[in-house]
Amino acid sequence: MSEQLVSELPTYVVPLQKIKLLLPNPSVAEIIPYEPLQRVQETPDWFLGLLGWRGVQVPVVSVEMLTTARATFSLVSVSSACMVIVRGVTASEEVPYFAIVAQTLPHLIRLSAEALYETPEEPASTELARARLGEDIVAIPDIETIEKAVEQISAAGGT
Repeated sequence: MSEQLVSELPTYVVPLQKIKLLLPNPSVAEIIPYEPLQRVQETPDWFLGLLGWRGVQVPVVSVEMLTTARATFSLVSVSSACMVIVRGVTASEEVPYFAIVAQTLPHLIRLSAEALYETPEEPASTELARARLGEDIVAIPDIETIEKAVEQISAAGGT
């Protein structure tokens, strides 16, 4: 049997406040409507709180606030916002999932390498790369870096 190369990858385009993230479909556990969060005292601003999901407490992060010191978090509309539950990549028992708040419902596309174009923009500390997808600048998040930041809060007793 010959090995078949994958030319397209099902990928979610996740709209944040100022940029869109690309998340491969297998990394997304579920997308749910926005829900109020349980606040956690003495955590960084980027740690928005905990979400009760399927019997577990899932840490919710603002990727933009984690990346940029002076960034703020706001929702354009609570009714259109949703939570993207992301599977961790380090097989951590403490943080098997974390959530990102999307401004609107992410949409699933079939992404090919030919659809992405180079951009002179440097990736942020929580990104592996930035690229142009159509008219948009998109970021490929560094899931491991985000997950490690959440694990540090968890280890300090924040979750």
